[in-house]
Amino acid sequence: GEGVGVGRGSPDPARSSTESLPVRGSLGDLRSAVSAGSGDPRRTTTDPANQFLSHFPRQRLDAESLRDSLLVLGGNLDRSVGKEQPFPAMATWGFTQHNPFTAVYDSPRRSIYLMTQRLKRHPYLSLFDGADTNASTPRRQDTTVPTQSLFLMNDPFVHDQSTGLARRVLASAADEPARIRVVYEIILTREPTATDLAADQAFLAEYGKLLSTSSVPADQREVAAWSALVRTLFTRNGFLFVD
Repeated sequence: GEGVGVGRGSPDPARSSTESLPVRGSLGDLRSAVSAGSGDPRRTTTDPANQFLSHFPRQRLDAESLRDSLLVLGGNLDRSVGKEQPFPAMATWGFTQHNPFTAVYDSPRRSIYLMTQRLKRHPYLSLFDGADTNASTPRRQDTTVPTQSLFLMNDPFVHDQSTGLARRVLASAADEPARIRVVYEIILTREPTATDLAADQAFLAEYGKLLSTSSVPADQREVAAWSALVRTLFTRNGFLFVD
């Protein structure tokens, strides 16, 4: 599958413009590269604290990388260069100290183009530990809170991306086990185990039963069930972390 850069290292000096930032690539290849040697049992005995940098330390995707990856997986990433924000006309401004300007502008472009304000943090970036807009942030503090999982399961933005990926998976193969293998390779970059296959097939069957008595149109139920399965995989550590 396609992915976006997820590392936190310094940018290539040769890339001096945001226009040249990479937006295509294999998320699987990237994860394989940074986790080279991660299966070597000697690293846990000879260098468990990674004092000698014997292995790549586990890192969680930052807010921007997570959002961009979701857009890529859903097939909704706008790869064009960002433009000016749709600010209200200057003639309509009536902002004061007690009535400051605040806004959130949704965009399918990369997160680098999201509008950020000092007075009020972007709700998504705030939820996933984005940089503090009021101070220099040399290092972000990672938090793990229930609202992050709730976002990945319930937010309309995630539903849009999971639906896009579900349609892609349904078109990729005719039988259920093959489709499950495809979605695992795309999101988790690995094959599902026998336990995974059994659990996910049971999930799809149970979810299908629930949909059969719901108001969801019959021709949309298959996509809805697979979209729900996709969202469960979005919450897995195998997607949220780079090992």
